[in-house]
Amino acid sequence: MSQDPFGARLLSEITCRLQAAGIGEARLEAQLLAAHALGVSRAAVLAGSYGEPGAGRLAEIERWVSERERRVPFAYLRGDQEFYGLSFEVGPGVLVPRPETELLVDFALERLRDLGPDRTPLIVDVGTGSGCIAIATLASFPAARAVATDLSPIAARFARRNAVRLGVKDRLRIVRCDLASAVRTGSADLVLSNPPYIPDDDIAGLQPEVRDFEPRLALAGGGDGLDTIRRLLIDAFRILREGGWLAVETGIGQAKAVATLMEEHCDVEIRPDLANIERVVCAKQTGSDLPAHE
Repeated sequence: MSQDPFGARLLSEITCRLQAAGIGEARLEAQLLAAHALGVSRAAVLAGSYGEPGAGRLAEIERWVSERERRVPFAYLRGDQEFYGLSFEVGPGVLVPRPETELLVDFALERLRDLGPDRTPLIVDVGTGSGCIAIATLASFPAARAVATDLSPIAARFARRNAVRLGVKDRLRIVRCDLASAVRTGSADLVLSNPPYIPDDDIAGLQPEVRDFEPRLALAGGGDGLDTIRRLLIDAFRILREGGWLAVETGIGQAKAVATLMEEHCDVEIRPDLANIERVVCAKQTGSDLPAHE
């Protein structure tokens, strides 16, 4: 079936409405939104190879477009977000996984492979949110087990559901606590975290999808954005075994400051993301005590 006039009009109308709402890549998102609301592929939407939708489908499209005009995150409407090739359930109250966070999984898998085949390494994912970091790592490394922590009961529920749907629930323990306070001292081979790191005064300037809908608990990092990271470092080096590694995601321009907090006591490495932004700071536990930071 060739592109029909109805389908062309539908896409044009959605695109115009999303553009007027200030949404970037409005045409692409219109195609994806229509595909999900109609229950067909994006290719089918582009080709017009679907029948004219009934009243129910049209009402669903209108609901989705109206919600996006309010800048509700597309991932919340869809109910899932891809991360490391896996589909994670997400919704209000949990941070939407970002591509740059996949660097933490890349790093974890490198370090896990270095440990050799006779170990059952323990990963601790601090502030797990949807569980994407811990679960993606476990899915790629069947010998590992993990503890995932979060203060939010909503995040803990999403992480549990994702662990079940992605087949790692038997190797993942989810704990509600502040940072890694409930994790035993000296028990972890790897500590991974995407902590809150946005300076409080910068929250107002974020995209509406983030500022108005994603949980502030997962975003706001205090005056300079590093308040949670300072506390995290103390907890992380307490729970790491000697020779274990910590990897922390940071915001733009923060990596060197975070590295400075670590480098007198650890071997430190900074890794850039695909946009060449210094994004992840990695540090090896050398056995030295990390001093407390106020």
